[in-house]
Amino acid sequence: MDWVESAGGPLVVMRKENSLDWGGVDTDDYDEACGVSDFAGVISREWGDVLVLGDEPLRTSVIHRGDGVALVRWGAAPDEDCLIKVALGVDLSSMVPSEILKPVHLNGTLVVFDAGAPGGDARRLEFTLTSRVGVVRTYVVNDAEKDVQLILHQLGG
Repeated sequence: MDWVESAGGPLVVMRKENSLDWGGVDTDDYDEACGVSDFAGVISREWGDVLVLGDEPLRTSVIHRGDGVALVRWGAAPDEDCLIKVALGVDLSSMVPSEILKPVHLNGTLVVFDAGAPGGDARRLEFTLTSRVGVVRTYVVNDAEKDVQLILHQLGG
């Protein structure tokens, strides 16, 4: 499984075609991204929305659950397999989201990368959404039995 990390700041998610417009640490882009103190936030640009993964700079990956695409952020786990099993198996319908973020206007081919890097130079994860994201629901998952903590951002309509 591929993961992306930051150098200490937030990660950003945006349309791949717009990523070259992201200026990184030497611009207002990074300053605004760092202003997101919640688990997630949206900043708007003339070329589209940017989903900012705030709070802590955690390793992040993309998973495909039965209920759609989600971003999983590694809080703590004995190993990757254990973390992914919990992320894929958790019943979100029995949980209350820690945050609900809307509206979020993202669709198509998206990239996740370090907000501090210029979009053209950043190490990134790429994934495709077949439908538009309208809402991002954030869940903090703690599985004490498996010693796993993670944040799950469910990308949905």
